[in-house]
Amino acid sequence: MRTTKFTLLLVIVIALIVYTFMMRYREIEQPLPPDLSLMPENISDYRGSDNFLEPASLAVLGADGTLFRTFLRDGSPPIWLFLGYFGAQQEHSQIHSPKNCYPGSGWNILQEGIITVTIPDGEIRAKKLLISDGVQRRIVIYWFSTPTGPVADEFALKWYQARRSLSGKPQVSTFVRFSTVIPKETGTDDAESMIIEFIESAAPFIKQVLPG
Repeated sequence: MRTTKFTLLLVIVIALIVYTFMMRYREIEQPLPPDLSLMPENISDYRGSDNFLEPASLAVLGADGTLFRTFLRDGSPPIWLFLGYFGAQQEHSQIHSPKNCYPGSGWNILQEGIITVTIPDGEIRAKKLLISDGVQRRIVIYWFSTPTGPVADEFALKWYQARRSLSGKPQVSTFVRFSTVIPKETGTDDAESMIIEFIESAAPFIKQVLPG
């Protein structure tokens, strides 16, 4: 009896592996990328200006569309917004987790957690990182936007991608990241309150621009 159950379980596992492999290389019609330039340049009392990534950086990132913008207002540190749209998760086109990218760029992650951002029609759960390069400290807040809703962490993103792949649907997702400097003369709490206030103003525009 045990041998029969084990054989059945083994057959099911092998079938799932084969099915997943076939779905991975199956051609799935991809939606058109969103026009990220529709994101307003000025939000609340902040003025935005675009930053342009080097071609080599774009090649490594592998995104189907990007927006990198600096927002400024008098008397406050800059807030950086980065959007990276991915129509599909391929071998050379995958969202890079900040938890891997920052340490690889010389930043240490001092603290991480989950926060909730309130928007007019609901809430967004997002990941918060406190990072330092030994000279400067920054707050980073990010999430992954999908047609089925925002995803707060990398594990949940992988689960979303697996479900979409198995059902033959596009694995559309957008990496949404906000970051700002923590001024030496102010505390972390003040910087966090400032960036969350800005995110709550910007998030509805992001939702309008992105799919779903």
